[in-house]
Amino acid sequence: MQTISHRKNSLKRFARVRVTFAALCVFLFSGGCFAQAQLRVVNFPGSLVTTASGKKVVRFAVPAGVNVKGATLAVSVTPYNADGRVALRRGPSVTKTVTDTEADGSISIAVTTPGSGLFQLDAMLTSADGDTLAQTTSTVAVVTKRNEVGPSDFGIVTHFGQGGTPPSVLLPLIKQAGFSWIRDEMYWQSIEAKPNTFSFPARFDTYINAATQMGISPLIVLDYGNGVAYPKLFEKSQFPDTPETRALFVRYVDAVVKRYGSKVKHWEIWNEPDFKNISYDNYLALLKDSYAAIKAQSPDSTVISCGGGGAGGGPGGDCIVAIIDKGGLNDQDGFSIHPYMPPNPPETGYKGKGGPIDAVSIPTTWPYLHDFTMKHVKANGQPLQVWVTELGWPVNPKVPGQDEATQAANLVRSYLLSRRYTAVSVLFWYDFVDDGTDINNFEFNFGLLHNDLTPKPAFVATSVLATTVGKRKWDKSLVDTPDIKVYQYGPGDPVIVGWTPGTENRTASISLPPGRYIQRDWQGVETAVTITDQDFDWQVGPLPRYLIPVKAAN
Repeated sequence: MQTISHRKNSLKRFARVRVTFAALCVFLFSGGCFAQAQLRVVNFPGSLVTTASGKKVVRFAVPAGVNVKGATLAVSVTPYNADGRVALRRGPSVTKTVTDTEADGSISIAVTTPGSGLFQLDAMLTSADGDTLAQTTSTVAVVTKRNEVGPSDFGIVTHFGQGGTPPSVLLPLIKQAGFSWIRDEMYWQSIEAKPNTFSFPARFDTYINAATQMGISPLIVLDYGNGVAYPKLFEKSQFPDTPETRALFVRYVDAVVKRYGSKVKHWEIWNEPDFKNISYDNYLALLKDSYAAIKAQSPDSTVISCGGGGAGGGPGGDCIVAIIDKGGLNDQDGFSIHPYMPPNPPETGYKGKGGPIDAVSIPTTWPYLHDFTMKHVKANGQPLQVWVTELGWPVNPKVPGQDEATQAANLVRSYLLSRRYTAVSVLFWYDFVDDGTDINNFEFNFGLLHNDLTPKPAFVATSVLATTVGKRKWDKSLVDTPDIKVYQYGPGDPVIVGWTPGTENRTASISLPPGRYIQRDWQGVETAVTITDQDFDWQVGPLPRYLIPVKAAN
């Protein structure tokens, strides 16, 4: 099967440093240089996601050396349109004459968001002479408040195991986005830095306790070698591929499950194992011993194999097929894949080569894996579960069409399609927060939030999806052509969802029960629609839109 370029598993991720970058001009007083100086939003991290429209105070840090006395700060608030992009006509501005900065060096100004949705803030600080001193662009979102976690099949990949932004900041945003699961890691070398001494970092306790208290379920990856405590044993390979290193790894697994097994019930063995170098025999040996150790401590736990390893992330099932062929069917409860498809959309994906499916897409991969699991039932009578523990599309200006609107569209459609084809227990989006600020490094730009925790369209679109469709199962197709998808979710209190897999808006002609409906777009903006006994011509685009009978509106 054809492989694709996507995030590689490596300990470099463990050492990745998240940087908040402010582009400052070195020569602040040279001609034409002020235009390059950057204001920086310094509101409490994540606070530009709000559940109430109206006035919002935004604080901007001013670059050192900029004289603000007598300057004017102007901030415009521009809505995003139905296509997920900033409206062409800039929104209204508010201005403030600055006499001095506040004690922390910032300037505060109150802006107004008129309703639900995503808004771009364009801020400019100008001198009394009209010269541009500094400027910046940011975003603010208004979404419906969530009191409960999201649907049971909505998961998100986090990096709490690496530190960084604390769970107290990110977990409320994860809940607000509509997720009910996080996938994270507990690195062996962080727990056993000295041989035979297990010391759990406080950050592990913190994020597990905080997540479970909020009702968010953790899926924990148990992974990587331990060259810190055992440098000689892991000189040649980071994978525990000898009886000695395998026994040490299983001892780490046992310690982790003993500590967290009352709160964590789902475990994944390794992340993206490289089977070309470690072999399926070595992986299966580790899986068997880890499975036995976990079940001994926590019999009701779910153990997931493969870790998204295999060709192209395993959508063709090469990992699970090899494990079963080697006798490992009963040493797991399910398996995971990482079927990255960028820059292709989830409906069509990319062409396969030499594998059991002709394309890697949700409509081809999900049914194939469902049929596969039905044919491979464990000794306890249960079929293997299928987990998608990573799937994502980055924002990548180097690739046409890979902008923030496209990312949002692919995310929402992936969850809708996944529920349409019913094979997958949980789909985890990779990932929640951008890992850096370099827009040309696509690996930094998978997040639903920018690196400074300001919202992207994908965050808002996910929150609206979770609120609107909720737990409703796919019921039927009203239109299902290569160019147009119109699906009904929920038989009793239906929500109709429509979109096009292409890049241009289309008209879907559909027949619905006459009555009053609410049309809701990707960001929660609503319009009233009256449907008669005639076919309804519905304009749909790449970002899904919703039709909700008034009695079912939520």
